[in-house]
Amino acid sequence: QNCAHNNTKETRSKGWRNMALMHPPIHCPRGTIFILLAFLAYISNKSGVVVTATSSTSIAFVPTSTPFSPPQSKSSSSVIAFASSSSTTESANPSPSESSSSSSSSSNDNEEDKTTITVALTRELGKNTKIQSAIQNHPMLKMLGMKQDDLQIVEMPCIEHARGDDLDDLVQLMKNGALTSEKEEEEYQYIVVTSPEAARVFGQAIKTAELDVETLKAKVVAVGKATEKALQTQCNLNVDFVPSKANGETLAVELPPVMEGTKNNDGVTRVLYPASAKAADTIQEGLQSRTDGAFQVDRLNTYDTVSATFDDDQTRTMMEDVDIACFGSPSAVEAWLGNVDLALGIESLPDEDRQTAGNGNVVAACIGTTTARACLESRRWEARNIYYPKENPGMDGWADSTAQALGDAMERKFWGGGW
Repeated sequence: QNCAHNNTKETRSKGWRNMALMHPPIHCPRGTIFILLAFLAYISNKSGVVVTATSSTSIAFVPTSTPFSPPQSKSSSSVIAFASSSSTTESANPSPSESSSSSSSSSNDNEEDKTTITVALTRELGKNTKIQSAIQNHPMLKMLGMKQDDLQIVEMPCIEHARGDDLDDLVQLMKNGALTSEKEEEEYQYIVVTSPEAARVFGQAIKTAELDVETLKAKVVAVGKATEKALQTQCNLNVDFVPSKANGETLAVELPPVMEGTKNNDGVTRVLYPASAKAADTIQEGLQSRTDGAFQVDRLNTYDTVSATFDDDQTRTMMEDVDIACFGSPSAVEAWLGNVDLALGIESLPDEDRQTAGNGNVVAACIGTTTARACLESRRWEARNIYYPKENPGMDGWADSTAQALGDAMERKFWGGGW
């Protein structure tokens, strides 16, 4: 349920809607198969029976301990080397000398044949700690038999934040009392915040305006748990509403309308929406299309995101080493692809021509549906190579999706082929 692997002709023709709705677990066999292989390899260590893949990719059980050298892909530095055999005629009970020689040979070959899975974290420096910890401590890694050296995590910030054009307007609203109880009628019923960065900027505006948060009368809305925590720590604000799913679509559907105490008692629920200049129009369009109440959304672009340009070392890592890129926003997706275009020297080509250039040969592990949609709509990923938490967007779901991508990346390297 955490990946978009239903890549049939029918699904591609129906587009994003089917990608988001049509992929029960049976349509995601790769990680499941590889987990089974990992389990069987574990059993082999206990029983002396190992797993080998025949030329027809069926599974065979062979009583031997001869090491198998998996094909290499993209990196040659260090993953799990699965035991297998090229012969079925070796003795199931080797002599002590044979066993010792085989063990030594296996140890040396394993060191040479190991390959690392490299995961790129694309948030700004210092903001990747939680997702990094969630990935490194995910139970899937133990199930796959991965050790610390088998997983390389690199920080490759794709975006930088800049001051938004409307930040001064937000500060002025705070100074004028539009968000407090200084007026008899409330100017706004809700303040909607949809990212930790938006919460941080909102907190800066509070300090600049010298606003006493105890006088804040508008209710505070957070899109998810991470944003809620940021509002609490950065702004010292209690959050009044969090939707059942951490995305803008759900928030726009579930936010209750306010019928009383509105400006001029007109029954219009007024929403202040401090956001990124690059945020989609999902919130305002969703609220203003509601039929159970009237909403007015005042959006202020309080910050902006600009793409970061990779240096030579980062570019080499992106193009040669990275297997999985973790994206926390559509802006990060856009910046990643911009750096791929620079590396390929195609940044000046039309969009249609660049769509066939690929993405650096990585799979995408996305924090939620909005970011996953950005990957799909770029036409630089196939739907089956986009992983995202359908039911649990946020940090935990993001880690789950990345862990599933890890299993599939290991399988790809094991079989030596593409997706």
